[in-house]
Amino acid sequence: MQSSTKFKRQALHGRFKLLVVLSLAVLLVAERGTTALTQDSASSPTGKSFRELHDDLRQRMSEDLGEAERFLDAQIAADPNSADLNVLRHALAIKLIDSGDEKAATAQFQKLLNFQIQNINESENQFGVWMTVQSIREIVDRSGQMDELNQAVDLSLKAFATLDTDSEIQRIFPFTQLAVLKAQQIANDGQSETAKQFVDAHLVKMTKMIQSADATDESFHAVIQMLMALTDNSAENDAWREECITKLDSFVDEAIERFPDSPLLQSDYATAQFALITKWRQDDPDATLKRIERVTKKLTSVATKNRAVAATLRRIEVRQENISAAKSVSSMVGKPAPAWDVDACVNRLEISQSSLKGKVVLVDFWAMWCGPCIATFDHLRTWREEFGDKGFEIVGVTQYYRFKWDDQKKRASRSKEEFEPTDEIKSLRMFLDHYKLEHPVFVTPMHSEMQSNYGVRGIPHVVLIDREGVVQFVKTGAGEATAKVIHDKIQELLK
Repeated sequence: MQSSTKFKRQALHGRFKLLVVLSLAVLLVAERGTTALTQDSASSPTGKSFRELHDDLRQRMSEDLGEAERFLDAQIAADPNSADLNVLRHALAIKLIDSGDEKAATAQFQKLLNFQIQNINESENQFGVWMTVQSIREIVDRSGQMDELNQAVDLSLKAFATLDTDSEIQRIFPFTQLAVLKAQQIANDGQSETAKQFVDAHLVKMTKMIQSADATDESFHAVIQMLMALTDNSAENDAWREECITKLDSFVDEAIERFPDSPLLQSDYATAQFALITKWRQDDPDATLKRIERVTKKLTSVATKNRAVAATLRRIEVRQENISAAKSVSSMVGKPAPAWDVDACVNRLEISQSSLKGKVVLVDFWAMWCGPCIATFDHLRTWREEFGDKGFEIVGVTQYYRFKWDDQKKRASRSKEEFEPTDEIKSLRMFLDHYKLEHPVFVTPMHSEMQSNYGVRGIPHVVLIDREGVVQFVKTGAGEATAKVIHDKIQELLK
């Protein structure tokens, strides 16, 4: 019963996103002056207006989907070049998804994509191609049939390659997003180096384009969105994530300097800085506080006119409060370790401070979504193997972030639907299995003060406790230099 309910929630979420895509398609077509979506007078060979055909299709879909498919195919066969008739395939595909027939829905999207590719010279189809590929991706994310998405991406990029290069900047958004999918496709096939070369080449090309006099805030937005997509938590992004984070950091500054009054770029700047503050650049809390100060100064006046920026700025301020509230390192060292706050053990029946009395304990604060945390896993495994029989143990501590593990794609992502703590525990267990981490891990309760009590202002955050239960060392961050310092301190405490 629970799995059935969960599937329904996923399906509803997928339909919602598809409806958004369809709405965007309608807006784009209307904006570019395509006829029938805004003109009731446009008619098909049957003499019916587009609105009448749409209403007719909707009625047939409510009665018999098979008949609706045959009806639409017949209408398109009579007028194969009608963009207005072909776009109705999107509405039919959504209804097919609603009925559970994702195979038939994919077929409708593929037919629509073929039409858009055949007419790729029309600007609305250049955006339409990307939107249709996104719709196919929505289905593939659930079905796992990657071949269908890969084929759609390849056909789309091939079509874009036939277009006049003089107008490239006008279609930069759909092209960059397709390029991201292609890079991830190559990486997913085990060709990480080839994928990185593909990414590097496209970033060089896109950077040159937006440095031209023809660049607009929309073209900057397209490249920022490309970089955001290349830095998410997907395993396919591992080969270039850190480099793209650095590029994104400098790029949003350049964008907002060039177009300071663009609401689009104001929102992009706020979103990127929030990610840098809360996810990617946590290894130096003092630098994070300086970043927050700089970003807040830049966004305060903007926030009065831009609601999206105002909302993000409030989240940044909360992060600042959390960092400031955390205990300083100097106030912890030499004092008894604060009490643990265990809500659930991930890979043990139970874990407690008292059970580890007399051991040197490394408390590792981390998260599934944290790239720098994952970068420390090799060291954690090595230290446990090297020192485990000498009275040493590692204990991982994390929070509920509503992240779930996709065992097929081998990656964690934030759950967009309702996600119970018990489900997150299962995801954490699969995550630990994947990375071969055997040390005990527990999750703190919601609103726990344990992280603050241990001085956590960023992750990964390590606290070393001696055999007497006294804090002897605190360090935030990853990297070889940090690992060496921690390793040496473990050796010292075990003597």
